[in-house]
Amino acid sequence: MSAETIGVLGAGLMGHGIAQIFAAAGHPVVMVDADPTAFDRARAKIRQNLDLLVEYEWLDADAADAVLPRIGTSTNLAALRPADLIIEAVAEDAEVKREVYGKLAPHLRPETILATNTSSIPIRVLADATGRPDRFTTTHFFRPAYIIPMVEVTKGEHTSEATVTRVLELLRGAGLRPVRINVDLPGQVANRLRQALFREALDLVERGVISAEDIDELAGLSFGPRMPLMGVIRDRDLVGLDITTKGAERVWPDLSNAAEPHASLRDLAADGHLGLKTGRGFCDWSDVDFAAYWTKLERQQLEIFGALRRADALPRD
Repeated sequence: MSAETIGVLGAGLMGHGIAQIFAAAGHPVVMVDADPTAFDRARAKIRQNLDLLVEYEWLDADAADAVLPRIGTSTNLAALRPADLIIEAVAEDAEVKREVYGKLAPHLRPETILATNTSSIPIRVLADATGRPDRFTTTHFFRPAYIIPMVEVTKGEHTSEATVTRVLELLRGAGLRPVRINVDLPGQVANRLRQALFREALDLVERGVISAEDIDELAGLSFGPRMPLMGVIRDRDLVGLDITTKGAERVWPDLSNAAEPHASLRDLAADGHLGLKTGRGFCDWSDVDFAAYWTKLERQQLEIFGALRRADALPRD
């Protein structure tokens, strides 16, 4: 039986990595983007990714060389018709996604599953535009997708059980670690946790409790390194639920419950200070080259995941 064909809609920051993952697992992949110049950039980045994986001995050279030939490209949505699963990775904008789904719908076979890589939009906002809400779910990858194995798969109100099961199987077959999300929520789960931590961190900075630089160092070098080993819930079992309960009674009433983004965040975004990509955010990035910094981060994450493998700290099937 031949491997299922995977469609990837969008050849940008996430799309190229998703295409690489499935091609590396032996699937024929069709990557579609409205911008034909995106494909050269995507192929160059995939080749760079593969070279890194070979360097770090995650992949052998022959396997790496077989990846790009499995990835076809097109600017025509009709090229996605053979796909058994299509993963949409276009802009994180509900209206943009809905418009794309409307154009895509006439080209899909009845059995094709459509998934969105959204990080924050509930799928109930998008489902009706697909024309197949029972075969629509999320596959929320984390950047860089070719390194980080976790993927969030959401069962929406109309998503069939068969759809969720099949997507989980395909992701596991590609060597990923998908988790099932049983309720369709904004941000799914991982980004809700990140937003909760960021809200409290920003509140502490704005209250003058601690500097932004110190809070990052404190989080990264105190509880941060234990997160891959223990997570959030098991960590509390490790500490002891008696101690955890007493701490919660003292701390929870004083935690930020802000329902709107803090003024400092809104002001920076409104002024075009968007972080590393613009040279300034909460920190000054004016002397930092974006591409070089991101490459360094990818290498650091390869080192971290390699260490977790050697420590036998990654989940097993």
